[in-house]
Amino acid sequence: MIQEIHSFGEYEDFIQELATHPLYSDPHYTYDKDNLYRSLKVKDNLAFAVSENGITVGLFVWIVLPDDRYIEMLIGFTKKEEAFAEMLAYMEKNYSGCQMDFVFNPQNTAISRPLKLKGAIFDPEQQKMILIGPVPNVSTNHIELLSDKWTEQYCDLHSTDTYWTAERILLAQDKFRVLLAVKDRQVLGYLDVQCCYEINEIYALFMKPEVTQQGYELELLVKAVELNRPNQMMVVVDADAEEEIGLYTAAGFGKLEGQNSITAYIK
Repeated sequence: MIQEIHSFGEYEDFIQELATHPLYSDPHYTYDKDNLYRSLKVKDNLAFAVSENGITVGLFVWIVLPDDRYIEMLIGFTKKEEAFAEMLAYMEKNYSGCQMDFVFNPQNTAISRPLKLKGAIFDPEQQKMILIGPVPNVSTNHIELLSDKWTEQYCDLHSTDTYWTAERILLAQDKFRVLLAVKDRQVLGYLDVQCCYEINEIYALFMKPEVTQQGYELELLVKAVELNRPNQMMVVVDADAEEEIGLYTAAGFGKLEGQNSITAYIK
């Protein structure tokens, strides 16, 4: 049985049991418990409990944006495939036609197996990194904040295979800061990063292929950290992307062990 809930009080034992289990912990909860506890106060967030014979077998929090035809599982606590399959069927029925994104513990087969049966697309496993050390002393003379004169080039360069397209970023400039690498009046690359939280996440770092490994990526990161102070900054990268991990390590980031995640999509 699925029930929408408005308090987590009676589910604390269930939450703590799974949150401390290496196979069933949730990366968003492990990183920041407020991703769960604050969710009931956030517009567009919904929480559900799944029970079986009166016993809780699943707890899920979703970001629901029906106007954008998009939903995302923010928290997924379960160790039973049947519980997640029931939750998934409920969301598909009530939000038909929405893209569904799932971020979860890569080791949690109770979530991954039903998604595979649904034909979900899986991204590579992700490694979370957070700023832990000083940034290098490099020039950031090529870095500029996004302004009207660069908007067209930024949009032309931006990836379209993402929820946060250039157009959506431009409509949410109270939440995002956009930095550009510019030389000879040409935008060579960009960095999209949150700017309104105590811990701000880098959403995208892109550089034209012909100018990669020329130092612009590091300049973007150094400038982003500088403008973000005194707040913290984090990023999620492919767990096997050695070159990318090396770049962020050079910029002062370090790995957060035990907080890997994987993202799946049903379009």
